[in-house]
Amino acid sequence: MKGLADASTLGVNEDNGENASEGVGDPRPPGEGLHRLSQPRPGDNAPPTGTDQLDWLVAMINHVPDFIYAKDLQGRFLFANDAVVRNNGLSDINELIGLTDVDIHGQAAITARISEIERRVMESGVPDLGYEERAMRGGADRWLMISRVPLRDRSGNIIGVVGVSRDISIKKKAERFMQVQARILEMTVSAVAISEFVDQLARLLESLAGGGVRCVAVVTAQNADDVIVSAPSLPSLATGLRQAPLSPARLEAALTALAPESEAIFCIEIPSADGTGHGVLGFMVDGEVSDDRGLREFLATAAGMAGIAIDRRIADERIRYLAEHDALTGLANRAFLERQLEQMLDQASSHSRKVAVGFLDLDQFKPVNDTLGHAAGDRLLQQVAGRILLLLGEGELAGRMGGDEFILVLKADEGGDFCSRLDEIRRRVSEPVELGGTSLEVTCSIGVACFPRHGRSAGGELLAAADAAMYEAKAKGRNSVCIYSVEMPRDFASDGSGQP
Repeated sequence: MKGLADASTLGVNEDNGENASEGVGDPRPPGEGLHRLSQPRPGDNAPPTGTDQLDWLVAMINHVPDFIYAKDLQGRFLFANDAVVRNNGLSDINELIGLTDVDIHGQAAITARISEIERRVMESGVPDLGYEERAMRGGADRWLMISRVPLRDRSGNIIGVVGVSRDISIKKKAERFMQVQARILEMTVSAVAISEFVDQLARLLESLAGGGVRCVAVVTAQNADDVIVSAPSLPSLATGLRQAPLSPARLEAALTALAPESEAIFCIEIPSADGTGHGVLGFMVDGEVSDDRGLREFLATAAGMAGIAIDRRIADERIRYLAEHDALTGLANRAFLERQLEQMLDQASSHSRKVAVGFLDLDQFKPVNDTLGHAAGDRLLQQVAGRILLLLGEGELAGRMGGDEFILVLKADEGGDFCSRLDEIRRRVSEPVELGGTSLEVTCSIGVACFPRHGRSAGGELLAAADAAMYEAKAKGRNSVCIYSVEMPRDFASDGSGQP
């Protein structure tokens, strides 16, 4: 079968005595018919008709870069322009006429549901316009927009289907880039944690080229435990990349050891506002897309956007930290400590456990400031805070109330012995401190209130009771631990000066 099954379907003049379908099947180079017909015949100024008209039409269609074809009711090619012939890996239209997509592409055509869609158009008579589908040739990232309309004879009977498709791969890639970029921007302004951001970033970048990109995202840190690694397609890399400081060259070497020769390897640093860099993005790219300049430029842009997002997240975390912690010592401030204490009390209540609240105040702290200066006093407070933190167990809290006052929140051990632990804290805090070449021994007084015995609320009862017990310890000579009793007044108000 060659050319068109029925030339009359294209309005060809049948009186010219020539076989129009044979003319369409003629594998003439693109434009040859058009060039021949562009020369007017002597003495004939009339427009071309019949076979000449059909040849002219075919020549024009062959100049169109879009894919144009016609099939019969069985899905066999009746006609196709040069773009279709070349796209199917053929050199002559006669190699295509009479074949179906299944004959040419096998299972890929069945998976693409081509015959199903075309059959629906022919049976319903309703065109299928603007359908987007993956191309069966040219790689996984090649897309076509296809419109199919019924092919009718002069009587209006449907005798096949006509299809026109256009390569929209560039458009689809641009849309995908815009979607990924929008998602990165959305994550940048959201409250998502850095670890989650890095994981989502790696997965988004892997989606850019239809599976042709594998990504490893690494955010470095001083401690190996704090290094963030996301390698969705290369999980075996994650552990090794946490063991030592990472550079683009080291990541590239690790990827090269895993990549087949057909894949390109390149790495991009994730920049930071301070110029030190946050980490590295590494990529293994299939050979089909490795030369895609637009893809590489987008990945570099994505690395810059990631740097901005991480800078923002670090700044947000710093702001939140400063809102909840004492700037001098790094301990929880009063507001944050009270919130955390309320949560601990709720948990202790539900599990019938005891909690102790200790109010620690340094003895004779004011003379240190007066004689050595406030800078020395600040260093003393920092050393005291460090000693306290070293003596706390998992899930226990310490906070600074202001001045030289600290709050300790301890969980009960098996024996419920808070006093021995607090006395150990008192002893360690009172050990000599070196300040500017001077050795000082600054003692402390600690008041203790226990949950639920001395109160059930953080601010209203327990802190007030512990504060009262601390004043009792000072009244008895300082440098001691005192447990609250109901005889102690709770209306003592510590002014943060460090002196009762």
